[in-house]
Amino acid sequence: MPRLLISLGTTWAVVPEAFHALPPGPQGFTAVHVLTTDSPATDQPVAEVNAWFRARHPAVLLSITRVAGFADLRSEADHFRFEEVMYRWILDIGGAALGRHICLAGGFKTMSAAMQKAAAVLGAAEVFHVLADPRYPAAKTGQLREARTAEEIDESLARGAVRHLRLGPESGWPQLRTATAADYPLTTVSQALTPVASSPDVRTVRAPDFRFRERLRDIVTRSHRIAANWSALSALPFAELAAASAADLAWLHEPLDPTAPTDRAWLAALPKIELHCHLGGFATHGDDLAAIRAAAAHPAALPPLRDCTPSTDWPEPATPCGLAAYRRLGDNNGSALLRDPGCLRAQCARLYTHLVEQHIVYAEIRCSPANYADASANRSPLTVLSEIRDVFQRCMDESRSAPAQPPRCHVNLIIIGTRQTSGDFHTAIGRHLMLAVTAAEHWRTGDSCRVVGVDLAGFEDVTTRAHYFREDFKGVHRCGLALTVHAGENDEAEGIWSAVLDLNARRLGHALSLGESDDLRRAVADRGIALEMCPSANLQIKGFALDDAVDAAPVARRYPLLAYLRAGLRVTVNTDNIGISAASLTDNLLLAARLCPGLTRLDVLRLQRHAIDAAFVSPSDRTALLGRFATAQLSAR
Repeated sequence: MPRLLISLGTTWAVVPEAFHALPPGPQGFTAVHVLTTDSPATDQPVAEVNAWFRARHPAVLLSITRVAGFADLRSEADHFRFEEVMYRWILDIGGAALGRHICLAGGFKTMSAAMQKAAAVLGAAEVFHVLADPRYPAAKTGQLREARTAEEIDESLARGAVRHLRLGPESGWPQLRTATAADYPLTTVSQALTPVASSPDVRTVRAPDFRFRERLRDIVTRSHRIAANWSALSALPFAELAAASAADLAWLHEPLDPTAPTDRAWLAALPKIELHCHLGGFATHGDDLAAIRAAAAHPAALPPLRDCTPSTDWPEPATPCGLAAYRRLGDNNGSALLRDPGCLRAQCARLYTHLVEQHIVYAEIRCSPANYADASANRSPLTVLSEIRDVFQRCMDESRSAPAQPPRCHVNLIIIGTRQTSGDFHTAIGRHLMLAVTAAEHWRTGDSCRVVGVDLAGFEDVTTRAHYFREDFKGVHRCGLALTVHAGENDEAEGIWSAVLDLNARRLGHALSLGESDDLRRAVADRGIALEMCPSANLQIKGFALDDAVDAAPVARRYPLLAYLRAGLRVTVNTDNIGISAASLTDNLLLAARLCPGLTRLDVLRLQRHAIDAAFVSPSDRTALLGRFATAQLSAR
């Protein structure tokens, strides 16, 4: 249904002249909406417009709105007040833009300019101007003037003295297509009748704030920034960054300062992804361990505490401790403790709390349910896995701020199969893999905690390389489960080759020896295989140069993360064992900057994007994760 929207000054004839832009009748305007000032000078024009429509087109809906406090144009503030009301007035009128015809002929020139801008922003079926030939002599000067009375207007229309200059339609800005009057309401100041007008359709309104204009300014600023950064878009880890200011982008390109409180605060608040975190390596010391033991269902059956005190220079030991000593630091947790169902549930719940506190929005937690099973208590590996999954699911459900909102952290599970050098280790791994396949089939919905992959872990050397387990993992691949392999932490580059070629690993745990082979590095990069690097654990187990010593250290002693990143590898940063390493994900990212001077804040965002791309999730879940970053403050400014 065609509707006319027009501003009005002291010359009322423009409204009926604009009304005839469409032939009156069934195909003409069904409604006319007039916006004018709060000046007494417009009282008579308002009355004339009302009288003309009541006499000649009583079936047409006529509404007249006045802008409170806008009597004259004396300053920018006056114009901005009118403009804000105008946008909200158009939204308040409602209806589709296809029925909206906007005339630019009435009122101050700035009012016409504002109406044209509104048409571009909110859309219009037609934007047009009115041109009228002067035919009537003025009483004093005798010069010809335009029509002023109802009779003169009728005569001008009949003679064809009024022409309509059509400027074409406007599609409107897509960012504002969902804007509604409820979002930007008008406040009615009065509905009182003017001394001359006698129409109840005249109202005086104001806008309570300038939010619509502010939104327009933000859209324009954002659009200009995107245009300026368009050529660099492919190099940015998140498309959202194309809308960042030049100052923000310059700040992101600067090296991360691990000693600066502002950078620590930025990292702590940043949404983060955790892909390599062991459940049994969480509450290994101190208050966390005490709380887990206090939650035991069978306190008398708990194993006695061992002396697992780390060195006094922990978590940054002067000399590396090696993998065996590192593992012993977690002996008070893991399988020894998590066989107790109370301890297991408490461990999962406290770990989830830690993830939320760290602003981790997605985590894949590794666990060994078969190692926590207890046949004497009728607790099978599936029972244990169900308990783990149920605790994380409950935590996720409780963290939802509203039914339609995602949990603050989504947790999925990875089942560990541990390498062994003796005994019936193939059977042990087989049990874990069969459990993973069964669980993945049982919990399938993307919005729930579920098993998404398996991990070949344990000590690696020439006797435990991936090719020894090729047959064991065939079923996992056929069922579509993802696979990550601890490779290159303690073994040579050949161990990584085996993980890539023999097990088709999607991700590699640590991969510290990847730089030993240029061909291997290219193969990993070409395949898009992600690297799960854990700076704190890597430093503690292997030892790397820190801070000022990096440049003077031999290449073998330099942490390879930044070199991998610059070579185009899909690097991620993770924790490994939060309790043993005594380091959160924020701590690991700060340590990465000390191990790799020159690591920029943009690199940190790139690490998070790599983690999203490498996560064992569906395409729709990956899109949802990207959405969590798109709405986040990715810069500190």
